[in-house]
Amino acid sequence: MRNPDVRAAVPFYGSAPPVADVANMKAAVLGMYAGNDSRVNAGIPDLEASLKQGGKTYELVTYPGADHGFFNNHKVEYHPQAAQQAWTKMLGWLGQHLKK
Repeated sequence: MRNPDVRAAVPFYGSAPPVADVANMKAAVLGMYAGNDSRVNAGIPDLEASLKQGGKTYELVTYPGADHGFFNNHKVEYHPQAAQQAWTKMLGWLGQHLKK
């Protein structure tokens, strides 16, 4: 998120950006994570500490019982309940942070 014009972002179960990049982020970030994704989730504590320290607008949501790829309805890992909750949460987040 090096583009200063990005006002809101919603990464789904992606690895955290380098901690050094967080200081320059301007976007409001809603991170969506799968409860069973230990590899990606290992980076959440450092990411959250950096976001908090930088006074960033953020929310990190973890969906218990969901695996990496829970939002992709073409994969066996698809988790309909988590996907629906994430979709609704994402729309609300973008609506809130992309208002002109």
